[in-house]
Amino acid sequence: MKKFTIITLQEYEPLLLEAIGRSGLAHLIEVKGPDFERLRIAGEKKVDYSGLRGRLNASCRALIESETFEKMGFTPSMADLRELGENPENVVNEVIGKLEDGRKRLEGARNSLEETMPKLIEMRARLEALRALEPGELKKCLAVGFLRLRPLEGQEFTGVSRIEEHLRRFEDVTYKVVEVSPEEGFLFVFGPEGRRAWVESIFLVFDVKDIFNVLSVRDVLLALDAEKRGETLKGYEDEVNILQKFVEGEGEIQSVKDELVQVIVRAEFIDQFLGILSDEEVPVFRSGLVSVLRGWVPTDKMSQFNQVIDEVEKKTGESFIVQFEDPSHEDVMPTPRPTLKPSFFDPAFTLTSLRGWPSAHEINPSLITILVFSLQFGIMFGDVGQGAIFLLLGLILSRKYKRGLMSKLAAMFVPMGIIAIIFGFFYDSVFLIEGILHTEKILHAYPILEHLLSPVLIHPLLENMGKLFRFVLGIAVLEMSLGLVIGSINAVKEGHIWGVLGEHGAGAILFLVGLYVGALYFLQVRDFFAVMSHWSFMIMMAGLILAAIEPVITAVSRKHLGAEVMGESIGGLMMTFVECLGNFFSFLRIGAFALAHACLAIAAHELTPFMGVGGIVLMNVIAMTFEFVSSSVQSLRLLYYEFMGKFFQGRGIPYAPFKLSNQIKKPS
Repeated sequence: MKKFTIITLQEYEPLLLEAIGRSGLAHLIEVKGPDFERLRIAGEKKVDYSGLRGRLNASCRALIESETFEKMGFTPSMADLRELGENPENVVNEVIGKLEDGRKRLEGARNSLEETMPKLIEMRARLEALRALEPGELKKCLAVGFLRLRPLEGQEFTGVSRIEEHLRRFEDVTYKVVEVSPEEGFLFVFGPEGRRAWVESIFLVFDVKDIFNVLSVRDVLLALDAEKRGETLKGYEDEVNILQKFVEGEGEIQSVKDELVQVIVRAEFIDQFLGILSDEEVPVFRSGLVSVLRGWVPTDKMSQFNQVIDEVEKKTGESFIVQFEDPSHEDVMPTPRPTLKPSFFDPAFTLTSLRGWPSAHEINPSLITILVFSLQFGIMFGDVGQGAIFLLLGLILSRKYKRGLMSKLAAMFVPMGIIAIIFGFFYDSVFLIEGILHTEKILHAYPILEHLLSPVLIHPLLENMGKLFRFVLGIAVLEMSLGLVIGSINAVKEGHIWGVLGEHGAGAILFLVGLYVGALYFLQVRDFFAVMSHWSFMIMMAGLILAAIEPVITAVSRKHLGAEVMGESIGGLMMTFVECLGNFFSFLRIGAFALAHACLAIAAHELTPFMGVGGIVLMNVIAMTFEFVSSSVQSLRLLYYEFMGKFFQGRGIPYAPFKLSNQIKKPS
């Protein structure tokens, strides 16, 4: 990783952030330091970016929610950026003014359209009526009326057929219906003059409109005048076409919208700009003139990162101040999430991240923690049948769930189940039934099998109890020694070379080995003073001496030897003695829970005579619920404190490349 610092004029900051966010390369950090604080005080300019954005949002929302606009692209010019950077309040007020003016113009255009619609309907009816009236027919008619041919929705309608029934009663009366539209038309009635009063009565009963309700007297006279009729029809058609085009084009609405959409897309750009400047979570230092960005970029991505900066510089025509530094020991350098191999175990990284995030200066223990946790669990929960269930459950869950809690459990159930099966074979336990795998009869029938298995066969409750606890304490020494070796490597990587000798290195390892060997020797001789003269006791003393002198050697190498070194020396000796002794015997809980599992097997065996299979099922349910939880918790406790406590600091931070949800188009 390389640390970078970029200084740019504030108006170019959103473009630079957008380019960095789009690349997904840089992890931004907070810019701190007295020099930057002096810069802030010298050029501090108070601008309420959140308030400006809120006003702009409210104005845009009021317009967009009431109208629909076709989206179009917007490319800000350098002048736009400079003006927005220097006077954001003036720019926002200008845009809000244009939006408000456009809203009023839209409202006026819509009112004009609403006023035009009735005119169009009226002119269309007059045109169609005039077309339907032939001069010869109009002269011969007893009556001409305008009626509805079809009912309005939800209304009762008698229909034109009822009028026809009455008109057919007299042989000397004829009629004609001419449709003006699918819903309305004209009814012409022909006959002798003596029938006129009767026809007018029918029109009154059936609510047939008089022709003069649709046409004016002038229209009727024109219908009678064959010469002027064609000229009038042409004038009406032209007027209807003009009104029709006005309505279909939504009057002036579309032209106003075309102007407004350019204002809206500019407002959206300004909103993104202000959103970046008002986002308190974006770790950018801003003074009244410049913006400072600081962060980390992977070493192998340096060339790509430089290309991103160069592109922005070419677009803006400005050069940024860019500085790269190597990390120091004081820096908290971000580290990416490790990818575990095989990928099946990748979700199980959570087992490590719950304890802390690995820093760049320490070994990533993800696979080691999975192995250690599963080993401790398997020793406590050794059973071939129950282990097979967890193995099968892990495989099923891993196929069904690729993320979330279930995927993490699946990744852990598989190694836990495998090691539980292995130790179940050693314990000779299948679903708490013992003696199935290697009974006395089988071992006697195959002597070579007895010879191979006798060193590893362990029964937690019978004569092998001592063997079990010796094995558990041996595992404790191996695990803690592995943790101390990893801790020593981490110390060297951090520059603390002499740390490999002290309480987190060779001194503690020697003390643990001597303690284990001395404990085994004590079980043989049962004499404490004899142990003190044994070589294992000398190894313990050598470890304590190394733990005590390591702070002195370190102080001498760093040339700051002082009185506090004596306290550190005594503290190192005491911590090695107390911590290693406590951790060593803490591992006895593994043997204790293995004994508890064996006790459940005995209980199942005792319940079988009067409960039958139910007794075995009951004990297995208890084992796979309560005991499973307790064994898992104890394994976690040993993993996090007794093992990872020897080397894992977990003070790192995850590498999280900066990203913006809304990107701004590059300026022309």
